[in-house]
Parts: sequence; C-alpha cells; structure tokens
Amino acid sequence: MGRPLRLKTPGLTYHITSRTNGKRLFLKKKQDQKALCKILKLILSKYGVILYAFTPMMNHFHMIIRIENNSDLSQVMCEIKTFYAKYFNKKYKISGHFWGDRFCSTIVQDDKHMLTCLRYIDRNPLKAQLVDHPDKWLFSSFHSYAYGRIHPLLPLKPHPTYLALSENKEKRRQIYLSLVIEPDHEADKCHGTFHKLTFFGSGKFIKEVKNRLN
Repeated sequence: MGRPLRLKTPGLTYHITSRTNGKRLFLKKKQDQKALCKILKLILSKYGVILYAFTPMMNHFHMIIRIENNSDLSQVMCEIKTFYAKYFNKKYKISGHFWGDRFCSTIVQDDKHMLTCLRYIDRNPLKAQLVDHPDKWLFSSFHSYAYGRIHPLLPLKPHPTYLALSENKEKRRQIYLSLVIEPDHEADKCHGTFHKLTFFGSGKFIKEVKNRLN
C-alpha cells in the first residue's frame, strides 16, 4: 500500500502527531522538553505557522497548528524532526534512525471538533497514567487554556473556538478546565484514532475541504 498523500493548502488547521522509532523515550529530562520547545519556536516562526496547542509525551508529541501561507507542511515537520534528532543523538551519544513512521496529520474543523481535539491532546498524559491531573504535565498548552498562564517557551495563540466559549476570561478557562477534567464518553471514543484520520469534522466540512483540494 502506498503512502497517503500529504494535503497541502493554506488556511487549514492540523492536528499533528509524531512518534520516535521503536517508541524510544525522547523526553528523558526537562532539558529535552525545553530543547523541543525551542526548536518548534524556531521552525514555526521561520515558516509563519500558527501554534495553537502542544503536548509533549515520552515517545511522541502532539500539536495543533494552522498554516496561513504556502509553506509546505512536510518541509516544516522535516526540519523540526531533523533538528531535534541531531540534538538528542549528540547529547546522548547515540546514532541510528531516531523517528519512526512519517508524522500523522489530520485536518480539523474549527468548531466542536477542535474542542474535542484540544481535549484529546491535553488528556494524553492522563490516559497514559503519567499524571493524575493534566496541570502536572510540564510544557503542555493545557496551562494556557485552563489557567491563562503564558507558556514559558512557546508563543501559543488561543484557538478561536476556545475564545468563543465565553467573553469572560475566567469563565472561559473554567469551561475548558471542566471540559478536560470531566468524563466525556463520546469524546473519549476518539482517543487513539486521530492519527488514522485525514479529516475530523462534519460531512459538510470534509466535502468542502475536498473540493478545495481538488
């Protein structure tokens, strides 16, 4: 089976996931998490890519980005992954193929589907039983959305769907916190499936995007 096509068109929001080769642990220390954040900031700024959300895990990372210009998503991801692999291999004196399969990208509709996606990546550390509350996971965008804290290393932009939850900042944060913390069996069904999807949205949205791509 051939590789799935990379869909390249500006003005779309993507959920991105990338894993290490053999699920190797790649965020061994805080310094490694900081290094990944600094690389993301450098490359995304270079290509003018908007970063809405980011959650680093032990052997993969999630982020939600929007490409507003004609930048090539594959090129952006290639540089991010190459820079980090060089950093990690040099620091730990190892060699070989660092990343696993190609990164996964899903085009997400900017509505309730986006809230589900944000919730999904912020709950990843909980799902993996690494923490008992998402605020205990360092360098994720959860702290920005739930508490209004500025990310220490990344220039995050609040997603418009999140901003639409309420005009009041505190109420908006409380709504988002509840969204992430409280059970949602329907949303939880999506866990583990995002990386398999090309689109995540309504039938109308998917049809419109496909027409744009054609």
